[in-house]
Amino acid sequence: MKMNRLSYSKTTLFFTLLWLFASGISPGQQTTLNYSKYHQPDEINASLVRLAKQYGQVARMHDLALSPGKRKLVILEIGNEVNSVDKKWPAVFVAGNMEGIVPISSEAAVYLADLILSDKSHYDGLTWYIMPCGNPDAAMHYFKRPLVKDARNDLQHNDDLDELTDEDGWNDLNGDGWITRMRVKDPEGIWVPVESDTRLMRKADYSKGEKGIYKLYDEGIDDDRDGKFYEDGPGGVNVGINFPHLFKAFTPTGGLWPGSVDESYKLMKFISDHPEIAMTFTLGSTNFCLVPPKGGRKGSVDLNKIKIPERFAEMFDADPDKSYSMSEIIEMVKPIVPEGFEVTESVVAGFLGLGAVVNPMKEDLVFYKDFSEKYKKYLKEKGAEIDRLDPEPAKNGSFELWSYYHLGLPTFTMDFWTLPKVKEKKEKKNGLTSDQLKKMSDEEFLALEKDKIEAYLKGVGAPKQFQVDMVINMVKGGRMTPAKIAEMADKMKDDKKPEAGKPDPKMKALVTFSDSVINGKGYVNWSSYNHPTLGEVEIGGPVPFTDNTPPATMIDSLLSLQVPWIFEIVKKLPDLKILKTELKLQGAGVYELKVWVENKSFIPIPTAIGKRNQRPPPVLIILSGRDFELLSGKNRTTISDLPGLKNKKFTWLIKSEKGNVINIELKAVNARGDMKQIKIGGGK
Repeated sequence: MKMNRLSYSKTTLFFTLLWLFASGISPGQQTTLNYSKYHQPDEINASLVRLAKQYGQVARMHDLALSPGKRKLVILEIGNEVNSVDKKWPAVFVAGNMEGIVPISSEAAVYLADLILSDKSHYDGLTWYIMPCGNPDAAMHYFKRPLVKDARNDLQHNDDLDELTDEDGWNDLNGDGWITRMRVKDPEGIWVPVESDTRLMRKADYSKGEKGIYKLYDEGIDDDRDGKFYEDGPGGVNVGINFPHLFKAFTPTGGLWPGSVDESYKLMKFISDHPEIAMTFTLGSTNFCLVPPKGGRKGSVDLNKIKIPERFAEMFDADPDKSYSMSEIIEMVKPIVPEGFEVTESVVAGFLGLGAVVNPMKEDLVFYKDFSEKYKKYLKEKGAEIDRLDPEPAKNGSFELWSYYHLGLPTFTMDFWTLPKVKEKKEKKNGLTSDQLKKMSDEEFLALEKDKIEAYLKGVGAPKQFQVDMVINMVKGGRMTPAKIAEMADKMKDDKKPEAGKPDPKMKALVTFSDSVINGKGYVNWSSYNHPTLGEVEIGGPVPFTDNTPPATMIDSLLSLQVPWIFEIVKKLPDLKILKTELKLQGAGVYELKVWVENKSFIPIPTAIGKRNQRPPPVLIILSGRDFELLSGKNRTTISDLPGLKNKKFTWLIKSEKGNVINIELKAVNARGDMKQIKIGGGK
């Protein structure tokens, strides 16, 4: 472990300096909470109540729901329209700690509210809805002993379907105040200690003739004497995964159906009742700001490879054995629909009976990737670069997936902290690297020695069937490029799971962080215990929350550095303008009216997934006034999509007397609009 301590010296220095100097709220500025400790849900709620009283003209509290444990879910509304039922301005919804197991995310929500209210420009023409804790029952587990990371609320649920409920939970057998792990020697065990640090465990590598020694359990006993451990602990539903998108039924913590608990149901209803919401942020364990949403989920349909059923193929003049992209099918459909009927992805998907989209739309990844690069640059400019473990991927049934895939909203997430990676010294190698491959031409790649290519493929963990000769032939045939090989290799490394024979990188990072930064308080060394049913066992392992909750001394510095980035993204909300109008007399009192509409922001309206789902409602151009007749066009014209930083032209033929005034209103339920007046025949 000596090497690991040395490797952490810069990390420790970074956090110390960040804590001392990086505060975004000035030392003299009063804040709602003391961000040097974590706060219970009731304390978090009380802090928002104080803000609502202090800023009564622009802040208002909403009681959203009551958890099974009788704890309130509250929302703080901020903006100049808090007393208006019908909102004219767009809104941003911020959901904190939806699973209840990320304490810093609730602190971040209050910190954000502090920042918003400290500067009027943050809510000028914008409404904020901030919910600091979506799962207060689970959040309370952090403040109870024994300490256990459990995302379930206090709803009673008979997990093992016997005669009793919540009768077989965890037990703090060694009395240290933490629920850790037990390891017991067993002929059927699959785990062995890591040679370099026997506190760590890894799966035995059977391909190398290794045999497992231990079985691992969570700390506890068989309370109901049915031969199983803690299969029916207290609590019921993880609110954070009780939402519709990719919801899985019959899981231990997901709930009976989406919205089966008040916390998630009332939240979905609130958002449905507030169509002005134009963007959401989820503060928790994922980070779309840092790592763009990833695909890779296996769904029922690939929108780039759609097969048209035989019963429709003849109608479209298509080949039922061939795969088509969505854009190709849309072009096939256009000639056979009535004039003026808009063919969208949603129309095609419904007509062909396609399944749900389960991976982010490539058009939306454009702005996600752009923001990610800008965020990394922002952190670099702040001097806060650090090589940390990746944030968790979004879970099926999560709030953020529902927000993006169902509501069609630009959806961002932030996690604020993960364990720093362990930086081990590596021998210098002269082998091939991905960076070199990305710069190579096909000819340069084909000139390499086979051994060098083979060593590279082995080093990145390429599948065994991905042989060197096959790769060379693919490059020769134009089916693959060196850059594409490097891209695939990098993805393999990102998606790689801990292998047999190697320790889990996350667990290695946790132990190193515990040793080097928090004086060993994050990992319990294994010690013997005489278990009533398992016999001689050892109790030890990671202390709950060490892997996702930084020490309280880091809270202020981490939040002051990262929370302000939310404002940078919010600045990019769709901003609609009437760029130009043009009126030309055609004769006999008939005029041609042209209007150019622009989205001045980078984020499109709607998103690509929103366009497919037809959510939210489309943008409208509304013509109004007296004594004019439309000869072509409509009083209310829908704009199905307006890409970021682009404009579109719309044309009408109007019959009117000179001097009449026509109002042109550009309106969206969740975006800033615009309005102009034109006078027929000119003049004011």
